[in-house]
Amino acid sequence: MEKEIYFEKMQAHLKPSIGLKAYLNYILQEDDFKRKKTIKLSDKLFDTLIFIESGTLRIYSRNEDGDTTIIFWFKKVFLPHMALLQQYATDELYVEFLEDSKILSFPQKHIPNLFKLFPEYRELEARIYQSHISKILQHSSALAHLDTLQRYEQLMETNPELFNLCELKNIANFLGIHPKVLSLLRSKAAKR
Repeated sequence: MEKEIYFEKMQAHLKPSIGLKAYLNYILQEDDFKRKKTIKLSDKLFDTLIFIESGTLRIYSRNEDGDTTIIFWFKKVFLPHMALLQQYATDELYVEFLEDSKILSFPQKHIPNLFKLFPEYRELEARIYQSHISKILQHSSALAHLDTLQRYEQLMETNPELFNLCELKNIANFLGIHPKVLSLLRSKAAKR
């Protein structure tokens, strides 16, 4: 378990007090997930703050028309409580582990203590939420304002490894383009 990286990445959001760090250090647990494992976003794992120690996750919705990729999350990232999102969604929400992954989390029963004993924990959670809302807003803006080539190039610049982990149809869906267009963009880029 890489707790040092956990706390290092936490400091990018908010420096934890010595007490909060000690408490989290005591309650943290590690869970392993195999590649292609899929669970509902309403699963108890997402009832608490989690940290992707290793691996890549895809969040998607599913309805009678098929799957819609919403976002990808990569290693060394905190994810806020998300289990309740399902009650606001019109479609079922799922998490797919695109590669063998390790997740650091803590049991939900500790949340009341974290809020009661460590006032900064509320701010930590708020900052993590805001960082994810910002990421979703950036993606929405890219879908609205960038053309298909620009969106493809942006993804290649930031996360080229995704093409080795995920089916092209899911990446194309995330980029808001048809899979054949994505294949064409990739072949043109390979020729350059």
